[in-house]
Amino acid sequence: MSRFEEDSEVYKMIQENQETRAAPKQSSSFLLLQAALDTDSGPTPHLPSRLSPNAHNPVRSSVATVQNLRTCEKCNTAIVNQAVRIQDDHYRHPACYVCSDCGLNLKMRGHFWAGDSMYCEKHAKERHQAMAARSSQSARY
Repeated sequence: MSRFEEDSEVYKMIQENQETRAAPKQSSSFLLLQAALDTDSGPTPHLPSRLSPNAHNPVRSSVATVQNLRTCEKCNTAIVNQAVRIQDDHYRHPACYVCSDCGLNLKMRGHFWAGDSMYCEKHAKERHQAMAARSSQSARY
């Protein structure tokens, strides 16, 4: 028994497709790349600008370049996505915008300075009270 019956519609369709099957059409950019890969002329040849109408123009991207990235004042690394502006020209990553004592994220809470460090409200009060107590003790002597 044969695998296909020669008078079946499926067999006829398969045979017809095999007889009329032409080579697949390739895009012009594929043909250019294929030609560049097929040539054995040493270093990779420069592809013609036909590949892209703006191949000679540099791409202007909306992504920030290395020169204008902000630097986090806490971890001293570049801030790529979101930044929290602390003061003029002072920024932090959202993950670095935390209390210096407890590590509480200060987003939506605000920050307080005590000396050169940033604190949550609770720890800023403690620092302020400690500094006030020290200054009153030194004034007594």
